[in-house]
Amino acid sequence: MAVIKTNVKDKSSYKNVKHYQEYLGRYLFFLVMAVIQAVIICLGDLFFLKIQCESILPFVFTGIVCAFVFSLIIFTITISFGDIGKAVCVILLVIQLGGGGGTFPIEVTPDFFQTLYPLLPFTHAINAMRECIAGMYGMNYVEDVCCLLVYVPFMLILGFYLRNPLIQANEFFERKLHDTEMM
Repeated sequence: MAVIKTNVKDKSSYKNVKHYQEYLGRYLFFLVMAVIQAVIICLGDLFFLKIQCESILPFVFTGIVCAFVFSLIIFTITISFGDIGKAVCVILLVIQLGGGGGTFPIEVTPDFFQTLYPLLPFTHAINAMRECIAGMYGMNYVEDVCCLLVYVPFMLILGFYLRNPLIQANEFFERKLHDTEMM
């Protein structure tokens, strides 16, 4: 999202394109790239690094679901908020690394991260991957994948309905900033 443009620059060549079509059409490229990366990473873990994995197909499926959810979150925030959205995504990444339970057990992290722990999508992605690698326990895997998918409708609502007012506000802000000739 930082290198490839998320917005369509020349909209004049597209007639009668609705905002949701533009959003989904542009996102499709990022989704395909994310899924390709996820499959390569999961297969590389299995066959190159030779990790011990109890459930191979759910492992790859979880990688694809993670690619879908995280690319949707990042794309939607970036396209809705522009450069500010990119900064927000970096902040989300840092918070999730500290508070997702992937680097340290959540019990040894500060209270701030322990409070955010159940709300972070990274938490559920890590837990679903652990279930695939170490073995399934009850319905934990299904619960974690479902918790991960809970973020999808919120991002679609932001992308379909709230993005246009946000884009207009961003453009107004950028025009005013440009008028000051400070940046």
